[in-house]
Amino acid sequence: MIKRVSYFVLAFFFIQISTPVSSSAREISTPPELVLYAYDSFLAAGGLGAQIIPLFEKKFQCRVRPLASGDGTQLLTRLELDAKRGKPTAQVVVGIDQQAWEKAKLWVQPWGSWTPRGYGKLIESSVTLGKGFLPYDYGVFALIMDRLQMAELKIQLPPDGILSIKELLDSKWKRNIILEDPRSSTPGLAFLLYSTQILEGEAWSFWERFRGQWLTLTPGWNAAYGLFLKKEAPLVWSYITSQAYHTEMAREIARESDGKTGKPLPRYQAVLFKEGQPFQIEGAALIKGEAHSKESQILARKFLEFLISPEVQTLVPKKAWMMPVLKGTEVPDSFRDLPLPLKLVQTQTDPAEMTKLLSRWKEIVGRSF
Repeated sequence: MIKRVSYFVLAFFFIQISTPVSSSAREISTPPELVLYAYDSFLAAGGLGAQIIPLFEKKFQCRVRPLASGDGTQLLTRLELDAKRGKPTAQVVVGIDQQAWEKAKLWVQPWGSWTPRGYGKLIESSVTLGKGFLPYDYGVFALIMDRLQMAELKIQLPPDGILSIKELLDSKWKRNIILEDPRSSTPGLAFLLYSTQILEGEAWSFWERFRGQWLTLTPGWNAAYGLFLKKEAPLVWSYITSQAYHTEMAREIARESDGKTGKPLPRYQAVLFKEGQPFQIEGAALIKGEAHSKESQILARKFLEFLISPEVQTLVPKKAWMMPVLKGTEVPDSFRDLPLPLKLVQTQTDPAEMTKLLSRWKEIVGRSF
């Protein structure tokens, strides 16, 4: 799931002619516009957004203006600010997950009697949040390990490659873990919610000790994974599918160098917890706004339908490095070879409870920042 931010520049050339052009003629010549809020990695070069936005523009003869908004948690802040000033900029938000959904409901538009085409063909576990939330991919959180760094540091995992979350307190992991800040990052928030749920009464004593274990807390996933690839630490909190990304890249390098297509020895591998794994369902929604034009509202609905079309869902594995939600979508061998979690853990989704947990976390951990 390695993504670099890209920017789309659209240039329009106007040729002056002697006779004035009426305002109605100008309106006809200007393509309709759809504005999206999306997290950075969705819009990154080589990412899903960068791939599908030009396809959508061509298919519907429109212009899409994507606005990068940091990580998923920062999308909520943007929606809230728009609602307070009463002037929403975008018509669609992409990247809201199940943890943020209850709060996001304040600022998104219900579907009413409308249902996106293809919604009934999505896997059942992805549509549990109900109408209004359109899932387009899902993923399972996990630690990703760099075997090369592990060997250099002489750190070994248990033979089965599975850890208990409490084992992260071992001295060998001191300053060898990269984690995202739960205040600004959805992966970071997922780790906090998961740990407090799994450890229950021991959760805050765990965090008292754990705050001395990580190398750094980054604002989002992009920054964390970038440091990991620079060999700043051998473990990073990411997704199981990050292993599939590295497998595909290693195969590509092997093909380019000697034409071999065999399975390479994995340098990067997902590390699972004995207690199970938290997961994420990513979705999109329509943004409330009385000022939205009829044309932009139609485009917004079309974009949601486009996200769950076979055309887009087949791109999800190798562009978003997540799992598709449309039933029957083929995935690469690298995805089928991923380790299976011992169980999936549903984390807290109540906004009030999450606020309490973050407040307590800040008392314990945030005082050192």
